[in-house]
Amino acid sequence: MEEIHIAFEVSNEIGVATLNRSQKGNTFDWQTISELESILYQVENDAGIKGLIITGAGDRYFCVGADIKLMKSADTKEYSEFLFAGLRMNEKIQRCRKPTIAAINGVAVGAGGEIAMSCDIRIASTSSKIGVPELKIGMVPGWGGVFRLARLVGQAKALELVLTASNITAEKAYSIGLVNHVTEHENLMHSAREMMERILANAPIGIAFAKSIIRSEPEMHSHIGEYFEALTSILTFSSRDGKEGMEAFFQKRDPTWSNS
Repeated sequence: MEEIHIAFEVSNEIGVATLNRSQKGNTFDWQTISELESILYQVENDAGIKGLIITGAGDRYFCVGADIKLMKSADTKEYSEFLFAGLRMNEKIQRCRKPTIAAINGVAVGAGGEIAMSCDIRIASTSSKIGVPELKIGMVPGWGGVFRLARLVGQAKALELVLTASNITAEKAYSIGLVNHVTEHENLMHSAREMMERILANAPIGIAFAKSIIRSEPEMHSHIGEYFEALTSILTFSSRDGKEGMEAFFQKRDPTWSNS
């Protein structure tokens, strides 16, 4: 029987994808990319899944990058194909209509850091470390890590981290805005679920639009972005969930969302 590289379960409308190769640092190979792609497709298209948490098995590694055996044996053609497959996968994480949280349970470097940066929110355990250290082996990260890092923490900090090939502690990552929260390891998944539940208390259609606005912000001129935001506000106002949210507010009750 083929080993499953990512365990996936759904509980209370929250999907949890656990990178499940702890003996290999939860590294990525072709199969791991394929499995996460399938999970992302399921999350996008299953109405019973409202959000996704990505984490790693064990307490040492979130993900330490690409499988070193694959990297050592690959020629330029295979490396290029593998790189662009990972790049597309991370883009799908970032563009997912539903909220995503990286629960960083340990070392998240290379591709691991890039996957975490593709998620909407990052919650890290106190023992975790994050970085893009590829320059140590003479390479530049290729799954969008440098680009996303600069957008998350600004050019000055991104230049420092990338050019020094540094892996930083969770507390340092929090201080520069790379992670949203830091918690003890034993509380990590509870914190991630609690955050997801707070998000999912809101209207799904509103979550999707708000994500789209924020994710598109760097790509738009301000006046276009403002009009885009105004148009989505009109759409949500006229939606069933918009009406339901207003009624629930005045009736002092919890809303019942229909995602329409």
